[in-house]
Order: sequence, then structure tokens, then C-alpha cells
Amino acid sequence: MRLLVLAPSRLSRGDVTIAADLARALPRSRFHVGFVAAAEAVTQLHDLGMPALPLGGSTPGENLGTLDRVVAGFKPDCLVAADAFALEQSRVWSGLGVEVLRERYGRRVASFDRLGWQAAGYTADFYGGGLVRLPRLLDGCDALIRTCPPHPAQPGPPGVAVAAMCLGGLRDGGRAQPGATTKGDRSAADDRPKVFLANSPWEYRGAARSLAVAELVDALPRLVHSHLDALGRPLRVVHVGPRQWRFGPASQIEYRHFSRMPYPMFHEQLACADLFLTTNVLSVTLAQAVLAGVPALVLHNHQTIGPHEIPGWVAAAAPLLRTAYPFRVAPLGWHDLLEPLLAGNPYQDAFAAAGIFDRPAVLRALAGLLDDAPARSQLRQRQQDYHDRLAGLLPAGEALEAAVTR
Repeated sequence: MRLLVLAPSRLSRGDVTIAADLARALPRSRFHVGFVAAAEAVTQLHDLGMPALPLGGSTPGENLGTLDRVVAGFKPDCLVAADAFALEQSRVWSGLGVEVLRERYGRRVASFDRLGWQAAGYTADFYGGGLVRLPRLLDGCDALIRTCPPHPAQPGPPGVAVAAMCLGGLRDGGRAQPGATTKGDRSAADDRPKVFLANSPWEYRGAARSLAVAELVDALPRLVHSHLDALGRPLRVVHVGPRQWRFGPASQIEYRHFSRMPYPMFHEQLACADLFLTTNVLSVTLAQAVLAGVPALVLHNHQTIGPHEIPGWVAAAAPLLRTAYPFRVAPLGWHDLLEPLLAGNPYQDAFAAAGIFDRPAVLRALAGLLDDAPARSQLRQRQQDYHDRLAGLLPAGEALEAAVTR
């Protein structure tokens, strides 16, 4: 089977990582996979060992011409959108869309579905209270690919392939790549724990359209820093993302910022971290941490907090934050959207979680994950239990063939 994956997103690399991970899991004797992607993602795909061509045209017509030539030469059996919604949003410059693919090329069309849009009724709740109903793009696909994590490790209905992810963190049943280390206990020579942070460009967008989002974008790194500072101990923070902290870190925090890392280096830095910290429960890096046996903490908010309810430490750390709204994926919000996906999902047992505005809960979680050997051991066991659940799924190739050829 020949699969051509389309990944036109210019803001997120998560969909590219997920699609490439699945491609690596497919048997080469039965599958041939190629990528056509936004130019910004091609380097990462090459880092991941994937054949990829850029959509580098200056007009939708030029980009469609590129895809015409690739389809004519590669002759794919199925066109796979790394994200059908990102594909549709790219139409203004790429010319692509789910219906465009079907009508122009007459081949099967599939899409990854990371969060279960159909169960959520295609309705997204955005930070600040706005509800948006998205087009039912996935209903028109011949097959869907639901990756696990974050989906539960159970077979999907007809036309849905549920595929276990590896994400570079599992090798032949092991917990990490050869040569990488997961730290159960730090050596005396390296007593400064390493906290790993990762952000994507989309996490800094949208501020001009929403004052509430702009306040949150400004506040998040300040709140994370404030929690780490409140631990009152030396830390090493490695931050990979497009924007470094716009303030000086506390004296006991050694802060290192990288705008980008080659994928192997990125995974190595994550796999040897003492803690991964995020405000995005859908983070691909969170999934990588869980699969690599790295302790991880997700910070969320489940309630609206008005101006008179903002804790004093929050006002001091992030003075521009007036009101806080619920979120599971910052700064998008997506609190209620993800309820069907996460309710009863064993994936949530594989990482810790705390309310970002609950200082005592965050400090308890941080101290436990960094220094409490029994707590770290219990989390590693839950991560191993989750890994064992993944091992019970059909191999990705079999699940995909069944979904696409039904």
C-alpha cells in the first residue's frame, strides 16, 4: 500500500511527528510512505528519516501543481491528512482541502484524528468562553487514524485504525532509546534536576484577537517560573520553543533556551530530564515523555477565576492577568472539548496533573516528582502499565489496512 501524507501546517509540528511515527511503525515490505508538507516542516521530516517534498509555491495553483506531479509519480493508494482541519485552514495558500483531494485525485482519503472530534460533536470551547462549531470534515473521510496516546488503547469501529505510538521512546519493549537515560535517582555529581519545557509557534498566536488569550500567553511562562522559583532549590530548565522567557529567571534557576533542536537531540534531552512540565494535555512531547518513562506534570485550570479571586502570588508573578478561564490546552482552552476523550482514559494515570493556580498542589506535585523516590517509582509503574496496554493493540499496519480497505 502506498500512502501519501499531507502536512501543510506552518504552526504545529505535532501532527508531523505523529504521522512520521506511524510511518516508521509500518512494515516496509507492505507500505511505502511519502510526505508533502509545509516548507517549515520538511527539515523535521528529514530528521525523522522521512522522504518529504515541500509545498513551496507562492499561489494555491502552484502548490496544487506540485501535488499533481507527486501524485502522478508516486501513485498513492490513499491520501492521508496529518490533520484534516489544518489541511482545510491551509487552503488559502496551499489550495488543499479534504474535498479537493477526493474530487481532484479520485483516491481514498484518510485523516489522523487525535482528539475524537465526532464524539465532541465538532464543537470546540475556546479560552475565554467562545464556542465554535467546526465543519464535519472527518465524516467525509474513508478512514480515520486515532493515535494512542491520547486515545484509549482499544480497537476502533469499522473504518477507524487505533494505532499505538512509539514516538522514539520505546525500543523492543524497553523504556528508552539505547544510550538515553531515565533518571530514577540523580547522582551526587549532578544534583541540579533538569526540567524540560517545549512550546510550538501556535501557542503564541491569536493574542491580537482576544485580550483574554493575550493575558494568558503573557502569564503562562511567568506562572511556571513562579512555581519553580517557589521550590527554593537549584534547577536547570531546558526550554525549546520560538520565544524565550521575557524576564530574568531566579538566581537558583539555570535557564537555557533553544529556538529549535534536531529531533534526535530533542528526544535525548527529554529522555534524560527529571521532569517534563506542560500546560497542554494533548502535547506530543507529553506523550513522548510518558512513553520514555519520564515523569511529567500537566498544569490545567478547571474554573473561571475573576479579578477579585486571583491569588496574590499570581498577581505578583503575572500582573497583566485579570481573569482566568478553564483550559486543558493553553492557550486554546478546549476544556469541555476534551472531556469525552479523557474521561476514564488510562492515559491520565501515566502523568501527574495539578491546577496551575493551586500553589500547594503544584508544589506537592513538583517536589514529589523531583525528589520522592517512591512517588517517581509509582508513576513509572503506571507508565509501564500504560505501555502494556499499548502492546495489546493490533500492529499499526494491520489496523490501518483494515480501516482503509474495508
